[in-house]
Amino acid sequence: MNKRERSVFSFWKITVLFFLFVELLGCKQLSNEELPCSWQEAYLPINDQETDQFVAHAFHEAIAQFGRPVIPVKKVLLRRSKKKDEVDQYRIAENFSLTTCIDPTNGVFVIYIAVDPSHPNYFPLLGHECLHLLNVHIFDWYMEGMATRFSEEICTKNGKPWGNWKHRFERSRREPYAVSYRMMRDLQKKCPTHYSKLIHAVRENGKGSAKLCIDIDRWLKTLSSAEHKRALQTLAPYVKILKNQDREGYNFITPAALGKKGD
Repeated sequence: MNKRERSVFSFWKITVLFFLFVELLGCKQLSNEELPCSWQEAYLPINDQETDQFVAHAFHEAIAQFGRPVIPVKKVLLRRSKKKDEVDQYRIAENFSLTTCIDPTNGVFVIYIAVDPSHPNYFPLLGHECLHLLNVHIFDWYMEGMATRFSEEICTKNGKPWGNWKHRFERSRREPYAVSYRMMRDLQKKCPTHYSKLIHAVRENGKGSAKLCIDIDRWLKTLSSAEHKRALQTLAPYVKILKNQDREGYNFITPAALGKKGD
């Protein structure tokens, strides 16, 4: 290495070390200690009249389509899943969407949304979470697909663009939210009379913590012979992909009649 090369090398070495030092100075040491407040109070509240109206209409429509919720809903708290400044030093998740019940006795629920109200996917995410108010214990890809399909319907009825979801969900071949959306959209078209009853055919999903899943075979038994055949034909193309997406507590029960095809 000649003098010039050593000079260049030294320059870049110093530059890299400088930026590394600046980065380290800017890093916060996050605390793993217990929050000084309840989990829902650690996140930014959403106070927006348009949002409140949307949730009220979506919840009303969900009941009209699928029936009453398992736990009567008396109050829904809305949170942007972004930490408040006063808990910024705590290590908690951010930018997620979730519906949970924090007080079953008094029917208090919390909906967390991953994006700000100005984001194009805000109302699509909110519509999705509103269907989960009917049964927050169901964790599987049938339910996720139903919630996403419901989101599309409720956004259309409320004159809200469906963000970038339509383009994304029509193109993606393996992303489970895209696949489950297309599966349930197609199943709704093929079995419109019995589609909404899926949400009431449930069983434990084997993931613990009282989580449930759609009992697809129990639902299939309620169909006529012709509907049963149509339902299986509709589900068949999606089975192999979704049965391999057993992640984050979500599972997928393959219909018994399609078991071999799903292997």
